[in-house]
Amino acid sequence: MKPARSKTLIPWLLLIVVALIAYGSLYPFNFKPDAFDGGLLAALRELSWARAGRGDRVSNVLLYIPLGFCLFLWFEPGRRRLLVALLVVVLGAALSLVIEVAQIFISPRVPSLTDLSLNTLGTLAGTAAGFAWRSISRLIPMPTVGGNRRDRSALVVILLWMGWRFAPFVPQLSLAKIKAALAPLFAPQVEVAATLGYLACWLVVAQAVLTLASRQGGVEALLGLITAALVGRLLLAGQVFVPSELLALLLLLPALVVINRLSARPRRLVMFSAVSAVFLFERLAPFTFSGSPGEFDLWPFLGWIETGMPVDIRALLAFLFFCCALMWLLKEAAVPLDMAVDAVVGGVLVVELLQMWQPHQSASITDPLLALGAGLALKLLDPTAHRRSLSFR
Repeated sequence: MKPARSKTLIPWLLLIVVALIAYGSLYPFNFKPDAFDGGLLAALRELSWARAGRGDRVSNVLLYIPLGFCLFLWFEPGRRRLLVALLVVVLGAALSLVIEVAQIFISPRVPSLTDLSLNTLGTLAGTAAGFAWRSISRLIPMPTVGGNRRDRSALVVILLWMGWRFAPFVPQLSLAKIKAALAPLFAPQVEVAATLGYLACWLVVAQAVLTLASRQGGVEALLGLITAALVGRLLLAGQVFVPSELLALLLLLPALVVINRLSARPRRLVMFSAVSAVFLFERLAPFTFSGSPGEFDLWPFLGWIETGMPVDIRALLAFLFFCCALMWLLKEAAVPLDMAVDAVVGGVLVVELLQMWQPHQSASITDPLLALGAGLALKLLDPTAHRRSLSFR
């Protein structure tokens, strides 16, 4: 029996992908019907093997990978995968052909069989990615019962992560913006430390999603969240694709398969250790300390006030994400929320004290107070948390 599709996100993701392909391929939409005389066959003869630059070649492949990915996930349930893969590649090539013919009637565009070949290659790569996603996601151990939709702390973790990824929340829809977002992928540079940091954060976000969603919808909800984060890179000012984050996303599902084979409490403690390490690296790297300490500012938010409140919203959301993620992970590991809040606030205070010995760093009571505020907010959202017994079964 084929799975029902009425609640799937895939058609909506596919619609977004096709819209982005059409926008990136047909902009500025100044169609001129009289730019070419002749029928379809004559139009096809206009296509040439025009050479493209490295950036255009990479863009043509990358643009169609999500198309193949979404098409495969949409068509695959209950059907033979080889036939689905063949159908997806044909559809991707057909869409590319239609767009290349349409570009004949747009003056700045150069229709090309090279682009058609690269788009088809991208569709094939996306199909392979969809096959891998579907195969690996079925290996992730998940509870057979529905998710805990009352866990508001998990929702806070997800919202803070997406807020961090989306800041400063300024839409910028243009072809130049899309090209600028893709530019780091033309000559990708991957950093091991950054990849591990992104992987640790995405693992926490994935666990939060799986906590809130049911067994059937958890992986698909995670896919929707990843899609939103990637689309935000294309459409929001100041956002570009980070090769290290994309590599972390490729490793995410295999990492989930491994870590979810642990029981609940050890799994949360492992992730707590990983996220703590990322937080310490972000706050204390390159770990150079001087012989004499600096001053510790006991006036909260004084630095903001003295400089006219130039709050870095991305840095603030990142800090709050780490604090709430650590508190949530401790709570999920059967630590009472009161104790989790105390532990995280104490850890932040220790980090601030260590920064007194770091050159070009300032130590302040501000961050511990922000962490305390985040903890109080989580306690308000989870009023029963303080009554949970201190049990480490």
